[in-house]
Amino acid sequence: MSTFKILDGAMGSELIRRGMELPEHIWSAAANLTSPESVLEIHREYVDAGADYITANTFRTTPRAYIKKGVRNPEAESLAKNSSNKAVELAKEAAGNSVKVLGSIAPLEDCYSSELFPGKDTAITEFRQLGEWLSVAGVNILLLETMNSLAETEAGLIALEEFDLPLWVSFVLKDDEHLLSGGLLIDALNLLQDYSVKTVLLNCNPLQRTENAMVCLFENWTGKWGLYPNLGIGEPSPDGKIAEYEPIEKFIALMQKAIEMGTSVVGACCGSTPEQISELSKLKIELNLTSIPNPQTPQKVVDTH
Repeated sequence: MSTFKILDGAMGSELIRRGMELPEHIWSAAANLTSPESVLEIHREYVDAGADYITANTFRTTPRAYIKKGVRNPEAESLAKNSSNKAVELAKEAAGNSVKVLGSIAPLEDCYSSELFPGKDTAITEFRQLGEWLSVAGVNILLLETMNSLAETEAGLIALEEFDLPLWVSFVLKDDEHLLSGGLLIDALNLLQDYSVKTVLLNCNPLQRTENAMVCLFENWTGKWGLYPNLGIGEPSPDGKIAEYEPIEKFIALMQKAIEMGTSVVGACCGSTPEQISELSKLKIELNLTSIPNPQTPQKVVDTH
C-alpha cells in the first residue's frame, strides 16, 4: 500500500491567476488581510482536491518585508504578526480536523538572492520571532522552505529548534547538485543531520532539475523526503508570474518516479493549481487499489505442521 502524503500547491501564483495584483516585497501576505476570503477559498480547494497538508500563507509575513514597503516599526511588526496570525487562522479553518497545517518560513530577503542574507545573528533573532508567532497560532509543523544557502538554513535551524513542533526543511537549487548560493546540496543534507529535522524536501525547482536532484536526496538522506516542484518552464520567476507551464503529464510522471523511490511527500509549488493536487490524489487512490490483493486470487497455503 502506498504511504506517501500529499502537500498542497501554490498560493501566490494562484492568487495571481485569479486576477489579484500582489504588491512588491510582502507579495501574497497582503491577501491575508485584504482578501482573506480568496486565501480561504484556495486552501479549501486544495483540501477538497485531496491534500493531507496545507501551508499557511506566511511566506512573506515578516516585519522585514513590511519595512521594505516603507512601513516603520512598530507598525511593521504589528502588521506582519496580524497577517501571520490571520494566515494560520484561515489555513486551520480550511484544514478542519483531518488535514495538518504547515507554517511557512522563507529566506528573510528574496529567496532567489542568497547574497542578501542579513547575517547569522540577525537571522536567528528574526527566525525565532517568526517561529514563535506560528507556534502560538497553532500550526502543526514548521517549514523552512525555499532555503537557498547553508548559512541561512543553519540560522533557521538554530532559531527553530527550541519549539516543540516537527521541523521540515526544503531547498531551492541552482543546478542538480548546488543550492542557489553555490553550496552543495549534499553539504546541506549533512548539516541537517545535527538537528531534529523530520522531512527534507526540494521545492520551487523546475521539473528536470527536481528529478535529477532527488537522486542525491534519495541516496544521502535516510529520513523522510519529498518534492514540490515549480510548474513553470525555465527558471522560477521572482514575481510568481509564469508565461509557460509544464504539461500535467510530465509533472505526474515525475511524481510517480519519486513515489517508486519511496518519497514521503509530494506536492507542487509556483504555477500549480488544485488540478495538480487532484491528480496526485487520483494517483494515490490508484496505487492503493492496485496494492490490495484480489480476494478471488488463490492464495498460497503454508503448511505449519
